[in-house]
Amino acid sequence: MANKNIILISVILVFFILPATEARVIELFPSNADSSCNEEFENVANTLQPGDELVLHGGIYTQNCRRAISAKGTLSQPITIRAAAGEFPILTRPANNIDTQNNIEIDSSSYIIIRGIKFKGGSTGVRFINFNHNITLDGLEISDTGNNAIAINSGNADSMMFINNHIHDTGKSSGSTEGEGMYIGCNDNACRVTNSIFANNYIHHLRGTSSGGNDGIEVKVGSYNNIVRDNVIHDTTIGTRYPCIFVYGGGSRVNIVEGNVVWNCGEAIQVQADAIIRNNIIFNSDVGITLSPHAQVANMRNVEIVGNTIYGHSQECMYIRWSSATNMTVANNAIYCPGATAIDASGISGSTIRFRSNYAQGAMTGASIDNSRFFDGGNAAAAFVNPSSMDFWPKAESVLAGKGDAAYATAKDFNGAVRTSLYDVGAYETEGLASNPGWKITGGFKGNTGTPSGDCTTLAGFASPCNNNVPVLTLTNAAVSGSNVSFNVNVNLPSSPVNAIYATGYYFSSTQNQWIQFTMTGTPYPGTDGSTWLTNTASKSLSVPTSAASVGVVYVVVWEYTYVNNNWVPPSCSNAAGCWRLATYQI
Repeated sequence: MANKNIILISVILVFFILPATEARVIELFPSNADSSCNEEFENVANTLQPGDELVLHGGIYTQNCRRAISAKGTLSQPITIRAAAGEFPILTRPANNIDTQNNIEIDSSSYIIIRGIKFKGGSTGVRFINFNHNITLDGLEISDTGNNAIAINSGNADSMMFINNHIHDTGKSSGSTEGEGMYIGCNDNACRVTNSIFANNYIHHLRGTSSGGNDGIEVKVGSYNNIVRDNVIHDTTIGTRYPCIFVYGGGSRVNIVEGNVVWNCGEAIQVQADAIIRNNIIFNSDVGITLSPHAQVANMRNVEIVGNTIYGHSQECMYIRWSSATNMTVANNAIYCPGATAIDASGISGSTIRFRSNYAQGAMTGASIDNSRFFDGGNAAAAFVNPSSMDFWPKAESVLAGKGDAAYATAKDFNGAVRTSLYDVGAYETEGLASNPGWKITGGFKGNTGTPSGDCTTLAGFASPCNNNVPVLTLTNAAVSGSNVSFNVNVNLPSSPVNAIYATGYYFSSTQNQWIQFTMTGTPYPGTDGSTWLTNTASKSLSVPTSAASVGVVYVVVWEYTYVNNNWVPPSCSNAAGCWRLATYQI
């Protein structure tokens, strides 16, 4: 068995073998501490140590005082607080005191995963205090808050991950209130959130009555290197009318806003600086994209607006004020505001400001159809399949087909499909297809984005699914059909030296909070019957019931050893002891 790699796709809990301390699994049941404020959940959560798992069974957990937890896991032994499988715990406040205290505060904590719990009520649903890092909020429901749902505005934060969360009905206080879905960072750069992911969340019906706003996701000035991806956000217009996504910039690296769909917003997306806005579908709001100065952002700079579909806004599709801006790009966007203004711009002639291959319908101020920066987009009804029913797939004969500028083409489209030449204008790459093969826009979580073959990205704390940028573990052809989700798992190792792959694998669904086993096929490893070990390559075509994987991130993990100089060497990452390889896709 010398000179070989052993690939094991297995339960991720095996990651915790040989822990430094013996991890505990603690189960709690609903309790009422309204009169005593001595809540079992809060007390136990503050005792959690690396590797511990706190499981909450379904029902109401309530108390009347401050609920705050502080706990520190580690990279290899995170702390998990989750719902029991198939159950729905609700953390709340008494009805007569729903928004005096925050629902929960997380203070000076790290490496915590909170999954599958509903937070109902509280002034803020989940608020982070002081410095926090490496905290995951996955599959939560946060609603009926007096103010905002999630706030990181009382200290810096790094490497946060908020995924698959359902946020709705905020700003319910009777007085002056805000109601943001996610408030990320501080006013005036007083604190920063960095290197974080806010993805695949469903955020809607946010209320505000003050000048603070009811934005869907607001990334404050100075926060940087964050990703806002694949979120569905609508109706940020109850009381006040604020952006569905607002990214200030002003940090040392750009923020990325991609693959989101937003509607019924004030401004759909507002950005000042240091951002890439790509492959978003933006429609039926007051303004599509606002790009104008803001008192908190000193320099408008480094913005790319590429490959977006912008439609049907009552005022303007794009509002641009760039007289002092530098290094700005607007390219390959489908900009359709029939009966309104497509472009209202000034200051767009600077030497570092670039417009290319934008197709427009609607009035234009400060810009014109010049067949270079802007082209006549014709009629929206001819360009898209059915824009009035939220179907923005370009028709086969659409003027958008193959008209994108290759220099500004994005690598993937709104569906996560790879773009190929000739490039389409707007958020979709049709590849000649008459109808959208991916997720159809509707209220709810975005689905069927898929992780295309060859994607070498992964989550923080894991090794890449690739070796030297060559895929080792890939998940391909994700599709939703009827009551099933299908995808292919592929493990491919070099033909020399000989490699052994464990035939049993597992995938994890965030909707069920459990691992489900499958068996791969391939060439049996010499001396075996193939039921345990396979050679060099292995694969499995899975069909998963939507009850097991209807929405969320699906994980497949790989642990590999290479035998070198009489030593077993694991995959490398920031952890010197090695990390699991991880491939994901979203459905």
